[in-house]
Amino acid sequence: MTVFGQEEYLSRLSIVGGVSELGISPSEEIWVATKAGNVYYTKQIGELWYMGPYGSLDPYNFSTGKTFERINFFSEDTLMISGFIQEGGKQDFVFWSGNHGKTWEKVIFGKSSWIDAAYINNNGKAWMSGNSQLIYYTEDNGKTWKSFDKAGNENALRFSTIHFAKDEQTGLFGSFWNVLYKTTDNCQSWEKLPTPLSQAKYERLSKEERPDIRKIRIFGNYHIINQQGRVFLTKSDSINWTYLPEIIDFEVSENNKLYTINQDLSISHYDSAFSKTWQSEKSLENIPRAIGVRNNKLFVLTFESIYKINPDEFIVSHLFTDEIPIQEPYLKLSFEGEEYGFGNKDIFRFDKKKKQWCRFVSVDFSIANASLFDNKIVLADRSLNKQYTFDPKEKSINEYNLPESIFSNLVVKELHFENGSQGCFHSSNSLRSYIRKGDKFVVNKKSSSSKYLSRAISEINADKIEQIIELIDKSRLVKVSLNVLNITEGDIKNFKKFIDKEEQRIKKSGIDRFDFENLYSFPGENTDFNFYRSVADSLFTLNEEEINNAFWQAYGNWSTTTDWRRIIFVFQNGKKLIIENSDDKPNYLYTPWVVDFEGLKFRTNSILFGQQIDEITNGQFFNEIARDKNYAIFKIADYMYRKKLNEK
Repeated sequence: MTVFGQEEYLSRLSIVGGVSELGISPSEEIWVATKAGNVYYTKQIGELWYMGPYGSLDPYNFSTGKTFERINFFSEDTLMISGFIQEGGKQDFVFWSGNHGKTWEKVIFGKSSWIDAAYINNNGKAWMSGNSQLIYYTEDNGKTWKSFDKAGNENALRFSTIHFAKDEQTGLFGSFWNVLYKTTDNCQSWEKLPTPLSQAKYERLSKEERPDIRKIRIFGNYHIINQQGRVFLTKSDSINWTYLPEIIDFEVSENNKLYTINQDLSISHYDSAFSKTWQSEKSLENIPRAIGVRNNKLFVLTFESIYKINPDEFIVSHLFTDEIPIQEPYLKLSFEGEEYGFGNKDIFRFDKKKKQWCRFVSVDFSIANASLFDNKIVLADRSLNKQYTFDPKEKSINEYNLPESIFSNLVVKELHFENGSQGCFHSSNSLRSYIRKGDKFVVNKKSSSSKYLSRAISEINADKIEQIIELIDKSRLVKVSLNVLNITEGDIKNFKKFIDKEEQRIKKSGIDRFDFENLYSFPGENTDFNFYRSVADSLFTLNEEEINNAFWQAYGNWSTTTDWRRIIFVFQNGKKLIIENSDDKPNYLYTPWVVDFEGLKFRTNSILFGQQIDEITNGQFFNEIARDKNYAIFKIADYMYRKKLNEK
């Protein structure tokens, strides 16, 4: 990997917008075009990245009418950008450059179309298709195009992936909706091939799922396909798809060899007879955003890095640019006269002389929180359950165990229950406050919302609050056990009756994926409901680790509205302990909670804490379903089922 001068002042490049393909030149320049209308490039892996001819480095600036799906090289100097590109109400052109991207022109390809799929070979030929259903073909590096009629008679047949063999006559066209066509005479005639789904090699969980063919490739006497995230292989002369569960992505190189990216993010290399010839010892650090091949090498883009891989080398380079300075970090703190910032895997320091931020240390985990605790800088990873100390003088990071007691010895003077909602066009907040009077906490009517938690007890014993504080403090060290849930045989029978009714309802009416209010979310109408019943029957024999993990699961639906429930303890020394949940679809008793003590954060999935709060508020603090033991059993069974699906 290239080492840059003044690297500590270089900003990491954030590639904004979805990326589906990489453009790689014969000299191995790497270009990326995104759905946000941005183009980025680097001259070589290991060198700086730059903004290309379209777009902006401003992450909030999106180009209208320029949804780029891909950028491709016909040759070192001839490039093409395609996708949904619109001007004057027309979408009948691509952007084309014959001078290595210095200038661009519009080249009309035919009837207006969102170009969903394209394949460009190394001989100046290309095939494209989109929502017009026509197939566009060039044999002069994209300068001129002609149209072939649509394949088949299906309505609204849109191809999502195209690939041609070396003979430039044999091609495969896969669609968004379970249709696969083959041509052996360059789109003059068609043969419809069975797909993995049509051969019943797997089953859709729901009819709402799109059985899209995400990638199709030809190599040797084989076809390899990705349908709905599952990879299958077949001999080309006799279609019988075989599931390859260890593979998540693949690409075929110019010499007809196959690269695969595996579940463990390692790389494998196969010859044209599908015999493995190489297995990488190293792995990618993150899931790939896009991959491509050039010069028989595999190139992989992740959110942070670009890789160049072949059996002789495994090169990785981070994405740096000098076109913008390092932005002011959102997470900052001052320590011993210096200001530090934290973002993703970087720790920054503010350079007082240059009056700008510089990269001080990089770590191998994403920093989700940084706080000052016990005269130390304490970092937390994304789980908020793994802590590290950062020593600026030594530039060292060390794993750190929080003390057994953090705030148990502090005296509480106020207690607040809060429920709020924030959206694009609304904001609401309800509060019930208690203040300490002797050995009791009483309602502070002046600061409480009049009707909020009206059935909650009006006086709370101080020792009860002390027990809750200690419970939260120690919850980091305790796993959830089935005993805490107090589930009876009667509860299990009721749950199985509930599953019976849900199965009948879903088989009849299907799944409403937009019913965000329903906490009982099943994967689809083809869910194995017997699995849920069997988990309930074997509940008392389940591994404690599985029970504990079930209540770590959080769910978000990317809503523009955030609802939260929050309990705030104010201590006599002025410090605050805030325990909050803002999940769109909460787990049982709103686990897991984020615990924030003066900026120090960790998560807890304590059921006992939820039970104590439920008791104090007489069942009003939680959604009625979220406090039902039936929901607790469901969350365990649902976690186990979805885990099983992910392992397939």
